[in-house]
Amino acid sequence: MDYLPRMVIFSRVVELGAFSKAARELGLTSSSVSQHISALEGILGTTLLHRTTRKLSLTEAGQGFYAHCARIVALANDARDATESLHKELVGELRIASSCFMAPEYLVPALEDFIRDHPQLRISIDVSDQNVDLMDHSVDLALRVGRTPGPGDIPLALMEAVLCAAPSYLQAHPPIRRPEDMLHQHWLFFTPHGPGAAVELSLRDRAGHCTQLRVLPRITANHARSLRQLALQGHGVGRFLRSKVQADLDAGRLVEVLPDWSLDGYWAFITTRHRDAMPAKIVACIEHIKAYFQRRHPGGGAAS
Repeated sequence: MDYLPRMVIFSRVVELGAFSKAARELGLTSSSVSQHISALEGILGTTLLHRTTRKLSLTEAGQGFYAHCARIVALANDARDATESLHKELVGELRIASSCFMAPEYLVPALEDFIRDHPQLRISIDVSDQNVDLMDHSVDLALRVGRTPGPGDIPLALMEAVLCAAPSYLQAHPPIRRPEDMLHQHWLFFTPHGPGAAVELSLRDRAGHCTQLRVLPRITANHARSLRQLALQGHGVGRFLRSKVQADLDAGRLVEVLPDWSLDGYWAFITTRHRDAMPAKIVACIEHIKAYFQRRHPGGGAAS
């Protein structure tokens, strides 16, 4: 592995015409540079430089070897410049993951100007209601919704959640007048990881009193749109983002349950596999999405 660094040293000696000048540029001593050149000649079994007290000159072998060294150094510099360009400039590929709801509702609108302003970027969007592993799928960042952002995640906005059911379900089951009545209902829950155990619900009335409920879902789904359809069909009470079902509430297709009680909301947040020294394209995309959420959810707050 010492062979390649010695080729770089040899190239600079030839280009600068003196061991001392190459030594100063490379942060070495003149004697160290001389030793590296001698070691290189020993590896090659030939003399590369004629040394006199006044100047250096290339041997015939040295001339041919230098031409190859110069090409290798140039390629190495090109590789460095290309890597720095990817890190500092908005070029290359950007892979983003999002849920089936968040992608059309937030991600695509947020990226409208970003895509137009950066034509050298190739953007890949992975849409799924299952949280993909960012490392396994080489995803740069994901726009997600959850109860609490994790360490290192970037909170965007706290989004209101609501409990609701179809009129047909409410007519066929005991009335829901207080939180305790919820214990005897059929529940529909979104879970990206398949069927789970009981779910904790935290409800707060207008006076600030909090009630904790532990309910067992009858139906779970890892696809939010399908869960909404199940609620519209009258199969139970579901917990949804208000923005996702507001049109159904306005049209009477769904009815809010316990409207005098508020439910813990969901955080929209960005997570990324890059923690330190993020490439410029990722930083710019994150800032663009943050600005879009600030416009749509002013005063959305920050996760504690």
